[in-house]
Parts: sequence; structure tokens; C-alpha cells
Amino acid sequence: MRLLVVDFDYFFPVPQDPQDPRASLYAWAHFETPYYQEEAWEARALAFLLRGLPLPQAEGWQGFWERFAFAPGARLYYADSNALAFHPEVRQGVREVVLYDAHHDAGYRPLGEEPACDDWMVHYARQGAELWVFYPPWRDPRLEPEPQVAVERLQDPGGAVPGVFHRVFLCRSGAFVPPWADADFLAFLEAAPLPKVALEPLSSRPFDLEALRRRVREEGFALALMERLRGGGPRRP
Repeated sequence: MRLLVVDFDYFFPVPQDPQDPRASLYAWAHFETPYYQEEAWEARALAFLLRGLPLPQAEGWQGFWERFAFAPGARLYYADSNALAFHPEVRQGVREVVLYDAHHDAGYRPLGEEPACDDWMVHYARQGAELWVFYPPWRDPRLEPEPQVAVERLQDPGGAVPGVFHRVFLCRSGAFVPPWADADFLAFLEAAPLPKVALEPLSSRPFDLEALRRRVREEGFALALMERLRGGGPRRP
């Protein structure tokens, strides 16, 4: 059984060079809690808007599914957290995992008993699965810590992917991907040519971009001062 796993943060590029003048705008803490999945994005968006910068967007997801061949009866399971890639319905019989992600998810810290978003690949290794990670073209694999289990790590060369996949798991990663990209995520999910099974409910997160733009117009000076006091700028690239 061959499993394809896709994390939507694959399509959300962030600066890789710490000297990039935009790097501080992406210095986000990532914890899978309601705060970091929803509330934190308002302040993150304001950091861009106060500088007159467009909000970063998901890129390159159109046509992605056309690269893959799927076995008859294949299904797509989806959730917000990549931890559910090891859900019992997903993992059953899997002997190979092919992950498209900006992170290897093969352990960055001491492991817990239950799979988490950053170590679920370790659990597949424990059941004897062969593991592959394909990073997006914008992501340098050398910037990641070494995985805690054997994983073949490559940058995605693009083009058609050899072989057939029997099962697919897709996650949104709402702590890494902002709510203003939810419409793209849902369109990407809908475009997958497979029956779909929700492992947790997903919908567009509340995010009022126009209200934030009004705040910037009306309170720009005070907001910029608050950000400067927090050590966040303002800077222009």
C-alpha cells in the first residue's frame, strides 16, 4: 500500500535566507492550538499591511494532482493537522509514504507516545514503512534538522510522479498556512479527483481583511508604534 501525503504549507513559500529583509515578518511560532491557527494571524497580517506589503499567498497548487496516478478505489482523507496522517484509517497496510511538505515531520524533539504534526513519520518508520520527503523548490532541505529515522529527502523535481498511489492524506496546517489562503486550500481539496473523507471538520476560518485594512488606515500610527515597541519594525524591504 502506497500513501501520498500532502501538506498545504508546501505551497506557501517563506524566505529561507535569514538576511532577507522580509524574514522577520515570517518569524512565527507554530503550535497546533486554536490561538495559532486563528487569532494569531491578525497580528501577522497587520505586520505586512502596516508596511504596505501584500499578504503572502499560496502558490503553485493548480494542476498539482495531475502529476499523480491513483489506484481504483483510492480515497483522499483530509484534516487540519498532519498528525492525522497516522490515523488508523489512513495507516492501515501502508508500506511506503511519499510526503510533499516544507518539513520532514520525522522528529524534531523528544518523541511522545502519540503521533504529533512534527513526528508522525517516525510512527510509520516503526511499522516498517519506506519514507520519502519531497520539499518544494523554494525550500532548502539542508536548513532542517536531521530526521530521527531514515527518510529519503529530496527537492521536488516537478513533472509526473512514477507509480500508483492507493491512498492520499491532505492537511491544511492552519498554524503554518494563514486563513486568507483557506479558499485556495478548499479549491485544492475539491480539485483532487478522488472520493474524500474528512477526519476532522474543516471550513474557512474567520478573517476580515477589509476590517484590518480599515484599522491600518484609521490607526496606522498607533499600530506601528505598538509594533515598534514589541521589537517588530517597521522596516521596508
